[in-house]
Amino acid sequence: MNSTIRELVILDILARLAVITTANDYAIGMGAHVIRARKSIDPSELPAVVLWPGTETAVPTYRESVCTMVVRVEGIAVFGSTNPSVMAEKILGDLKKCLLAQDDRSGSPWTGWNRSPDYIDSIVYTAGGTDEYPDEGNLTVGAAVTFNVQYTTKSDDPTAQ
Repeated sequence: MNSTIRELVILDILARLAVITTANDYAIGMGAHVIRARKSIDPSELPAVVLWPGTETAVPTYRESVCTMVVRVEGIAVFGSTNPSVMAEKILGDLKKCLLAQDDRSGSPWTGWNRSPDYIDSIVYTAGGTDEYPDEGNLTVGAAVTFNVQYTTKSDDPTAQ
């Protein structure tokens, strides 16, 4: 069986997260370790970014389903001598910058997200930040973002658009 459009969307997002490197003008090099839906992260994998595909809703239209999947992305890094709140804000900024970049094909230098084929109809930022800061003795901090990712499939075939 071919991959579903949902799976292809997830793979697109995973590939996009890999661009979060300092060489690509991001604050934290989390793209070196892109992880899919895994709770246990080895300290040797830090900094890292974890993708959590969530539930989807669908609105049926004529021969299509317009699907919206909730996606959570967490960034984790060692904060060292940096204030954990400052590091969490850098992580948050990098995650938003990465996934909200627009594909600019208007003739100016391209700095956005080029997906081909493009299965994603839209990505909407819905929440982000950190709920907890590290306790004394902890060495890592994280931040997370939540997006609604919209894509379309044929009503009778989740592998086709």
